[in-house]
Amino acid sequence: MMPKTIFLLTPVYVTLFWALVLNLYVSPRHAPKAFLGKFMLVAFVVYLSHFLYFSELWSIYPYLDPFYNLASLLVFPLYHIYIRLLTREKRFSIAHHGKFILAPLTLFLLYLPGLFLLSREQYVEFLRLVIYGLQPANGVQIYLLWISRLIRAAFVLQVAWYLYANFRLIIDNNQRMEDYYSNTEDRRLHWVQFFNFSLAATSVASIVAALTGRETFFRGEWSLAGPSIVFSLMLFFIGLLGNTQTTVHFREEKSEEDQEPDSEEATAEGALEEKQGFVFDSRIRNGMTKLFEKEMIFKNPDLKIWDVSQMLGTNRTYVSRFINAEYERNFCNHVNYYRVQYAKRLLEENPDLTNEQIAELSGFGSQNSLYRAFQASEGISYGQYRKLRQKEADETNLEI
Repeated sequence: MMPKTIFLLTPVYVTLFWALVLNLYVSPRHAPKAFLGKFMLVAFVVYLSHFLYFSELWSIYPYLDPFYNLASLLVFPLYHIYIRLLTREKRFSIAHHGKFILAPLTLFLLYLPGLFLLSREQYVEFLRLVIYGLQPANGVQIYLLWISRLIRAAFVLQVAWYLYANFRLIIDNNQRMEDYYSNTEDRRLHWVQFFNFSLAATSVASIVAALTGRETFFRGEWSLAGPSIVFSLMLFFIGLLGNTQTTVHFREEKSEEDQEPDSEEATAEGALEEKQGFVFDSRIRNGMTKLFEKEMIFKNPDLKIWDVSQMLGTNRTYVSRFINAEYERNFCNHVNYYRVQYAKRLLEENPDLTNEQIAELSGFGSQNSLYRAFQASEGISYGQYRKLRQKEADETNLEI
């Protein structure tokens, strides 16, 4: 098999594999994984089209070309919807998510007549020559040329918009998690953000291709090696990590008594009344002090704001806003503050404890969580602080 064929088929195999695996999920709680399978299916169409095009299989490719244009326009909207399903919505809905795929479908329907109104020879001529300005357009080819340019412009615009929208979704998700969870390490969408950056980088090549045509990459046996390897690896790990990613829906964690609207849904008047109530609510303040300073609930590494709200007999929005107003920090930082103070106490009373033991006893999910929280809370690294404590202890022993 020639190198070019291998490079062309690799992303085809990768996307087909994950499309088959992920589409096997049928449970509603696995909706993001199943939808990622749809994303992989669309990506499969894109790379199958690349294979047919660069292999110069002109007897087959023209029939797939309109679907290639549709698939290329759907990749970014579908990845965006996938992130929304991971963080906000429970399931895909045409009524709710249809707006993201409306433009691609419209342009596809506008482009599709070219397949029926041109002969196969005219269509191949359009794809190989006219679209790149190597030959003037005639008749229906003129119409199709303008639609092709519109598709390229739409692709460029949507790349920029969806990359920004994805960044905002992930950042907002991470900030919201800190309001509800004390341990966010396993819930942060680090890999999704990483692949969003990867999409940003590879989109440069995609934009070049959209503006200049796929012939840009057709310059020899090895000309497709770089794009093929990058896209294949990226898509493989998107599928692999997506297959294990836990969905984080904040509303699912609520109890039946905790169905109040989120802060953005509350009226301005209600929010003001609640905030004023936080300042003078001694019952909540005393309850928080008891839970954290006497009962030391922060030692639970998986402590969530819903746990605290149930202990206080209130709802999580009230607790969250109380912490924000009273201590000027979010729930995660509030819990980690107590964990850090307890870790400092352990270092003073039991200097022989290992870092792993201190992290575990203080309620941190890992040593890395301890290190990050310590730096954020104390303005000094955990390692530096421990060395200072050890130095002070040694000097005290020498004086004795």
